Amino acid sequence: MKIGILGSSFNPPHKGHLEISNRALATFSLNEVWWLITKVNPLKNSSDYIPLNERKNKIDEIIENKNIKFKYYEEETNSNYLIDNLKYIKEKFSKDTFIFLMGSDSLNEMHEWKEYQSIFKQIPIAVFNRQDSEYQSLNSKAAKAFEKYRIDDLSKSSIFKEGPSWTFIQDFDENISSTEIRSKID
Repeated sequence: MKIGILGSSFNPPHKGHLEISNRALATFSLNEVWWLITKVNPLKNSSDYIPLNERKNKIDEIIENKNIKFKYYEEETNSNYLIDNLKYIKEKFSKDTFIFLMGSDSLNEMHEWKEYQSIFKQIPIAVFNRQDSEYQSLNSKAAKAFEKYRIDDLSKSSIFKEGPSWTFIQDFDENISSTEIRSKID
């Protein structure tokens, strides 16, 4: 199977997560997209988090596509770092092919993630543009460090090659974020 992994705290889950997932299913001919939830993002303030069960329930409420699945592996890995969870997933599901999905705002801070270079080397990455962040994202430290591995040809198989590969989906313009939603609730 070809599986997209959308990693997030989903605090809260929203339409933008669905849009990325549905677009990835179509663009890359994926069988499924897994929403890989983290209990707490190591780079964010843990006091801002909706309890994990509430986030899980909200995910169940908004997922309508049977090809989008909720996944949580932090108890098995004892880690909330993406790299550790990706290694676990790739080992456990070694017959499957994976691609990591993210919004362009995440690319801006990716250089702060644990072993971000290893993430690029472990799994192809598809970055979906967020309104007004294309220039900043494509000039981020992570994008610059892996610039030569960027694939502009979006043929369905070109991203799934060995070694680092990533692409930037420019004509995707969903501008909603969990941070923005939380600020409106407060």
